[in-house]
Amino acid sequence: MRYRAFHISNFKAIKNAEIDLTRDQLILLLGVNESGKTSLLKAVAAFDYSNDPKNAKETFASIRNKRELNSSARVSSKIMLENGDVEAMATIVEGITGSDEASSVQIDLKRDDEITVTRTFNFTNAVFVDEKYSLDPESLAKISPQLNDDQVDKLARDMLSKCPLIIYFEDFKDHIPDFISTSEESQYYNEDWVSTLEGLFYHADKSVSVEQFESIAEPNARNSALNRVNNALNKQFTSRWNRKLKGTKTIDRVELLYNSESKLFKFTAVGKDKETVFDIDERSKGASWYLTFLLKTEFRKKHLNVEHGQTVYLIDEPGSNLHSTAQSNMVNDFRTLSTDSIVLYTTHSQHLIDKANLSNVYIVKFAGKSVEAQRFQEYVIGKKINTTFYQPIIDALEIQPFSLDFNWKKAVIVEGISDYAALRLMFEHVLGEELDFVVMPGTSATNLDTLISLHIGWGAKLMTLLDYDDTGREQQARYQDAFPSIASCINTLNDPLPTGGKDLKLEGLFSEADKLALLKSARMTPSGPTVKKKELQNALYIVGNDPSAAANFKRQASAGLKKNFEQILAHIRKNLQ
Repeated sequence: MRYRAFHISNFKAIKNAEIDLTRDQLILLLGVNESGKTSLLKAVAAFDYSNDPKNAKETFASIRNKRELNSSARVSSKIMLENGDVEAMATIVEGITGSDEASSVQIDLKRDDEITVTRTFNFTNAVFVDEKYSLDPESLAKISPQLNDDQVDKLARDMLSKCPLIIYFEDFKDHIPDFISTSEESQYYNEDWVSTLEGLFYHADKSVSVEQFESIAEPNARNSALNRVNNALNKQFTSRWNRKLKGTKTIDRVELLYNSESKLFKFTAVGKDKETVFDIDERSKGASWYLTFLLKTEFRKKHLNVEHGQTVYLIDEPGSNLHSTAQSNMVNDFRTLSTDSIVLYTTHSQHLIDKANLSNVYIVKFAGKSVEAQRFQEYVIGKKINTTFYQPIIDALEIQPFSLDFNWKKAVIVEGISDYAALRLMFEHVLGEELDFVVMPGTSATNLDTLISLHIGWGAKLMTLLDYDDTGREQQARYQDAFPSIASCINTLNDPLPTGGKDLKLEGLFSEADKLALLKSARMTPSGPTVKKKELQNALYIVGNDPSAAANFKRQASAGLKKNFEQILAHIRKNLQ
């Protein structure tokens, strides 16, 4: 069984929201602090009863919509049946109805059917009353329409016991214990960390479980098995931490130790001098966090997936202890994890945005009285951009007016970020060219003075590329007068593409067919018979930062569009020699 979507209603301040899992397996919920991102993750976690804490009633009381005394919070999921699941459902129904009725049970299901299961939490006078599962009427009719509510609830719970695990992490704040015991009678027993050890052992050697390891009496054989675990552990952790995240070697290796007399496991770290041994909590918070992250996810997923199917990881605000460069590199870890798992994570940091996965970014915001979650494409369509939520996307796309950290040697200055996005998409993805210059977006055709001055001060070779319209011609003359030393570098589209005096804008190079192909590649639908300017702009951002979408658009782009941008590129290179 596989989760395909989650729908949440009246859960805390979430009035109505849906998270779609059908496109990809890496989902980002992006928003400022207190926007409702954590509530969305906790709602998904609450769908699975196996996540219920011991003080469930107290926890359930906190999910009530505080604006209503009598209400019902609901979390639904579309669950797709896979190989063997139809037979499993028949067995579940037979077990509920009793063997004497089993022969009369008719299961009208098939592989790839979707069943919607809903968990409802009921409140009366602001007090939690009860919770129960239900199935959508269409699915129930195919399974066993004669079941009463209690039987349907049991059917849903038995069904969920065969679904993938849903695991919520609050930024991995549960630190690695000093000692771990597999004995339930021990003060060092922790069920979750024992499961983590099982995952680590399975990752290193599928043939040796933790129980089998502890039963090995011969010391050399036991040490050999533990060495395999430590080799697997360090192959990923120390190399990633020292090279990709930290940038310098701070830990030589991490070791899992085992005391055969006390039967206790312990993680330690060996310093870069290869001699000094530290407890894990004596290393930096970032190192401890990253080790915990790998132990709970990457090292554990193979074992969990074998037992339960593709695990759903809910990761809340990861990497807060990492600097910006390390956060950017963490995106690769999320991609790796999502190859055979489903990952939903939240952030308000631009450094944790996967630029190649913008189609699966949800913008989360608190709008007046409720939390809203919209796909990035939907959020920016037909409205003025709200920079509070949009700026992280802008930063992630490297759309910045200028940067004092870099001394550009060659630059093309364009009117705005839409032109920037169009040139980058066409030059790099459609034409497949490697650029030796940067494209720098301004804020409008009338506001490029600062950018031009900065590049002159840096000694960079530069040119402008303005639209050839009334504003573009007027500003070309103004900039040529203001910067006479580079007057020949102040260009409009009429320079690479002579128009015979007719107006020409960069967006006008895209035919209506090109625009529709661009929207289709961005998984967007035009709001009317023609593609609007804002829709085109949004599609340019999305496709230009999604390699698969860009490849799709490349196949559909017209020959005329490609030829025009080839001429523009040749003109730029000639002027920047």
